[in-house]
Amino acid sequence: MNGQDENKVNIVNSIIGGSMSLDSIDEFKNILQSAHDDPALLKIYADLLVQKEMYDDAANMYREAVEHFVESGMMMLAVFCKIQEWSNIRSSDRECRSIYSGLRDIESDQIAVYNFFARMTYSELFAVIDELEPVHIQAGELVKKPEDPENDIWFIVSGVLSETTYKRSGEGEGEFKKVTENLTENHFLGDIYPFEEEKLSSSVIEAITDVEALTISKSDLVSICRKYPNVEFLTMELCATRSVSGGRRSYQQVRVSTRYQLQTKVTLKIFPDEKGTSALVLNGFTEDISLGGACIRLGEKYWTGSLTEMVGKDVKILISVPKVSAGIDALGTIAWKREVSYEGRKTVLIGVQFKELTKDNFEFLKKHCYVGDGEQDMIYSLWESLVKS
Repeated sequence: MNGQDENKVNIVNSIIGGSMSLDSIDEFKNILQSAHDDPALLKIYADLLVQKEMYDDAANMYREAVEHFVESGMMMLAVFCKIQEWSNIRSSDRECRSIYSGLRDIESDQIAVYNFFARMTYSELFAVIDELEPVHIQAGELVKKPEDPENDIWFIVSGVLSETTYKRSGEGEGEFKKVTENLTENHFLGDIYPFEEEKLSSSVIEAITDVEALTISKSDLVSICRKYPNVEFLTMELCATRSVSGGRRSYQQVRVSTRYQLQTKVTLKIFPDEKGTSALVLNGFTEDISLGGACIRLGEKYWTGSLTEMVGKDVKILISVPKVSAGIDALGTIAWKREVSYEGRKTVLIGVQFKELTKDNFEFLKKHCYVGDGEQDMIYSLWESLVKS
């Protein structure tokens, strides 16, 4: 590397690091010639174009940054730039296909936020991204204090937030221990679930550095969930990952295997606790499935009080594989039950934890039960005709 190239590299690093800024379009274009595929630099250049009111050029540059962030697996930055692109284009022709595809190409089960977005259908993902709002926070700014209402989820895109909570130390009555940890890229904050509960913050959250984040309000999420009940299920799981454990919060999914959107008909046989009592037989559709368990939609006609005690019951599931006129049996336990509304109709979702499902059977399901976006519309039409009958 000669001295001129090394100087350009140093300039690029300084611009990205924030210690240097350029106000000249021509100077920035010159720098981009040697780093045209650096998404962080493209994003900063797009920000400059917005300041210069060159909105069409800015939208194109944000779009290019999105593609490179997706290729690098930096999905929240890709989402952030996609929203910035949308805000600078006059056309109503908006899409996020590259982000949707990119989320399926990464190991999303290790990061709670990625897992949240990756398990959405394209329509669900578009609806959520469309309601996300970009937020810029300056270093030292107070973001949240105790007793503030929990009305939003914040997804951290870049920078560092500090979260401080006070927990009972166990050393004596009235004794508390101060616990502080940093929240960085791909972390999130906001305890908004269940939606119907009014919760207050128990933490002090402030910006250690300049921070970029994406926020979505509880009211906007509720509106989305009325149309897409699966988003409520995903929100419930996301918020559950912020459970307190040993004085610290866990941001990793506790899932042991990746879930797939494999949608097919199932028949459930729920075994009673008392001998001599008949088993309860229900029909439904899988929402998603993993080697460890499945989310199953039962539908409106099962909205009855008789199902309130199903959690903890043993169940046998017959999973239909219509493409090959076959079925697979699996034993499990009902781990949770959730009642949601969809376009004015009530639906029951249950989570089943498998006691055993062989890898061969799971691969068989993945091969024959996966559906794409177009096929999902057909599945949901079939589902609606069944639950109304």
